[in-house]
Amino acid sequence: MKYFVVSVLFLILSLSVTAQKDTLPAFTAKNKDGVITLSWINAYKNASQINIQRSKDSNRNFVTIHSTPNPDAKNYSYTDKTAKNDSGYYRIFILFEGTNYIFTKAKRAIREITAVNSKISSVSFTKKGDSANHAAEKPDAELNGTGPAGINATEHKVGGKVRPPVNAPPVKKAWEPSTYVYTGNDGNIIISLPDAASKKYALTIAKEEGRPVFVIEHVKETKLTLDKAVFLRSGWYYFELREDGKVKERNKFLITRDN
Repeated sequence: MKYFVVSVLFLILSLSVTAQKDTLPAFTAKNKDGVITLSWINAYKNASQINIQRSKDSNRNFVTIHSTPNPDAKNYSYTDKTAKNDSGYYRIFILFEGTNYIFTKAKRAIREITAVNSKISSVSFTKKGDSANHAAEKPDAELNGTGPAGINATEHKVGGKVRPPVNAPPVKKAWEPSTYVYTGNDGNIIISLPDAASKKYALTIAKEEGRPVFVIEHVKETKLTLDKAVFLRSGWYYFELREDGKVKERNKFLITRDN
């Protein structure tokens, strides 16, 4: 009977936590005491990459700030530790297996106010010098020998010498869409260069094998749209953007007929 009650309580708690999250492409963004947390439930079966992006104005200049290590995770939460006082807007980029991807709608984090409990809980104190008091001052990791103060010498010393720390393997950087040349929500290619009037930009677009398919010697407009019909085939296209003769960015974008 006791096991049944515990199981029911655990189920209720799990459902309560899950109910606070939205299902992709919707997502939850909360600002609690200045700490911004994004979370969602992932019902997609074929997502190969999920990135969190942030912008100051909600419409452009989105930058990827986090890539989920496991895009198949059903429940996911992320705390934006790099957020400023005005964190701006967030959206989720989801890349599926193959050539399809979507951007969620941009949204700002909802501010939550934490209620302060006026009741003071009673705390028992031990005398200074008491062994129980010293034990309470140390975290569990230090008491069991796994923390910094409890390092096991036999595990970290070889032949009397301290073994150097093991560095984590480098994390492969996820692809980040360009803020200058990118695919719009309608599938057309957007070229956004706010200072095009004062600088000379040249753009070369090539297929995956390196064959140029589109060349603009001088981009004069601050915002230009290329119809996706210009590109005869769907798939990845690579581009090189030059500013006054120097390479400003090399990146790629995706053309798909499903947009």
